[in-house]
Amino acid sequence: MMYLSECSTSIIKSMTRKPMTVMERLEMRLSSVEKMIEQIEPKELMKRVSRLEETLYSNKEVFNTEEAGAYLGISESLLYKMTANREIPHYKPRGKNLFFSKEELDAWLLRHYEPTVDEVLNKAEQATEVQPFYGQKRYGRRKREE
Repeated sequence: MMYLSECSTSIIKSMTRKPMTVMERLEMRLSSVEKMIEQIEPKELMKRVSRLEETLYSNKEVFNTEEAGAYLGISESLLYKMTANREIPHYKPRGKNLFFSKEELDAWLLRHYEPTVDEVLNKAEQATEVQPFYGQKRYGRRKREE
């Protein structure tokens, strides 16, 4: 907050003086930007850059090998092995460069669902319940009533 008041007072003082040249205005703007950059810590700056990179991947529809590896969280060598074994969906338009569709990668990631313990127990209960045969057709030989 102190920074803004300092800038505003310096602008007012400069306005009362003679008009500034273009170079003086650029120098003043540059010094204000430098002060703002000095206030930002390197860790905070890296966090902001990583957030920007994440949003870049969410906006793209087609990835190259480097971007697909970063998106999936695996190395490029593992990605090449998976494409050679045809384990992951990919495209080779000219026979050399690999490209990956974001939608297909998402579907591939979500393909192997692991159920929770509660879901497994519920499924086991349903499988072991005795189902009555009322109204169902019975196969096999019936005993004749005599």
